[in-house]
This record gives sequence, structure tokens and C-alpha cells, in this order.
Amino acid sequence: MKFGVPFGQDKTTGEWKDVAEVERGLACDCICPSCGLRLSARHGDEREWHFSHHTRNIPKEEIVDCEYSFEVSLRMMAHQLLSDGAGLTVPEYQIQVTIPLTLQHRFKPEVKCAKQMLLTANDVKLTVDADFMGHKVDVLYEFPEAFLIVYFVYQGRSFPIDKNLLRQMGAGAILLDLEVLSHHFYRDPLAEGGVLGTARAQLLGWLNTGTIAKCWKYHPREDGRLAEKHRLIDEALKEQKLADSLISEDVGLGKRTVAAGEQSTKGSHIDPRKLVRCTCVCGKTFTGIKGMANACPICCTHLYVTHKRYISSGFGG
Repeated sequence: MKFGVPFGQDKTTGEWKDVAEVERGLACDCICPSCGLRLSARHGDEREWHFSHHTRNIPKEEIVDCEYSFEVSLRMMAHQLLSDGAGLTVPEYQIQVTIPLTLQHRFKPEVKCAKQMLLTANDVKLTVDADFMGHKVDVLYEFPEAFLIVYFVYQGRSFPIDKNLLRQMGAGAILLDLEVLSHHFYRDPLAEGGVLGTARAQLLGWLNTGTIAKCWKYHPREDGRLAEKHRLIDEALKEQKLADSLISEDVGLGKRTVAAGEQSTKGSHIDPRKLVRCTCVCGKTFTGIKGMANACPICCTHLYVTHKRYISSGFGG
């Protein structure tokens, strides 16, 4: 679906104009940001106000299929708004991580790399239509120890920078998807106050406060935080394996201790003076052998077992 062009370029000043800011029809004196044809401002009652291409008396060979004029006009107006001091809200960035089932009670299934925040030209150096390592980017924010690239994407315009280059340069990248935004632009309130405003107000509201159609391509912190998460998971798995091994040993020891106690009660060769009465914190009492780690047959561990001198019914005292 093609959307009406919300912004045109003033032929005289080169500034970008909202269709609501200009005179109706060809008196708007604007051209298309994508193909350069004259635009006519449509101020109708049945659909949103928009610019349309004026093709009357234009030779067919000079008319091009201007498929992305909506996206290009948003991108150009966003450049102008950001240059004029508009803020940009960047979304929170979380990366999903697979957690082993046995550790899901200990670890969250995501790594948080960045929180949602508002960037302004007052807080950080900003360059619109910047060059970054030989690539043209829409916006470049320069922090003391890192860069942040903002790049508008739509069909036919994909992000040109390899992630390895971002990693080497310590640069983050956020993609602003204008195709996704197009489905909300004329329908959902994006302007401040929660009202469906003019095209300029909609775009400004989205830049300042919106998070839809914005996503992280890369964050300089993500590699380190992912590595640390995986290290903690690996350590927990090793601890769990060791604990399982100790429990297995305790189970075997508990079985041997119980068997020894049963033999003693049946008059076996075990010296009764070596028998002890064992009590576990779980409440289980059983017969054990003095000097041994007597594991509870229920808990399968000796760590919570106390010993008392065993007094057989066959002995007085």
C-alpha cells in the first residue's frame, strides 16, 4: 500500500515542509524528495492531508515510479528536525539467552545491554547525514568512548555496515524502520498529548518519545555481557554436576550404612560398641557405625546427621 507523501521540499529555500504548513495545490511550491517532480498539496476532507505528484503535461519518459517517496520524505524531515534540536528516544536493548531447564530458577533468560533513554544535542555531539568509516549514515552521536549510529531502513535501503566493523570501532547502531512506522503514522497518535497530530507533530512525537519501529543492530556492551552470562551458566552447570556427584556418593554410603545397621540388629559380627544411633534433621532415626559418615536414607546425605551412643536392648547400663 502506498501512503500519501507527508513532507515536500520547498523549491526556494530547500527546507522540508509539512503539507499542513503550505498553500493548497501547486501553490505549495514543493518538490518530491525522491524523484524531484512538482508536488500538489491535497487538503481534502476524506483522507489525510498529503502531497501528490503533479504529472499533468509531463512527458511519460520523465515520469518515474516514485515508490519510496513516503519513506524518503520522513527520512529527510527527520534529518531537519534532529538538526534543529529534536531529541531521539532509543529503546531498551535485551538479548534473549537459552537457559538450561535445571537453572531456570537461578538465571533470567535475557541479557540487558541498554536501557531506554532520550538523547539530545545538548548531551552529546550529533552530526546529521554523517560519514562513518566510508559509509553515509543518517545520524552519528559521538560519546567520549563510543559512537552511536542511527540509520533509517526501508525496502531497498538496508544497513550497510558489517557488525565486525562496529565491534572494532566500538560503535553501536540503531535501525529506524520506516516501513513499520508507515502502518502507524496516519492511524495511531504519536504526537505529545496522545492525539493524532499533523505529520510534523507525528514524526516529532515518534522521534522524541516513541519506541515502535526502532531496534538495536549492535551495542558495544553486548559481547562482554553475553560472555559473562555464559560463563556464569557454565560455572553453575559444573557446580550442579559436582553436587549431583556428591549426592550420588551419599546415596551409596547411606545404603551401605543402613545395611550395616540391619546386620547388627540381626546379630552379625559387627561389634555393638561401634554402633551409634543417628538422627537426621528430617526426623529420621537409624543405626549407623561409629567413625563413619552415616548418610540419612531419606535425605541421602550425612551433612545434617547427629550421632548418639547406641544402647542395644540386649545390654544393660
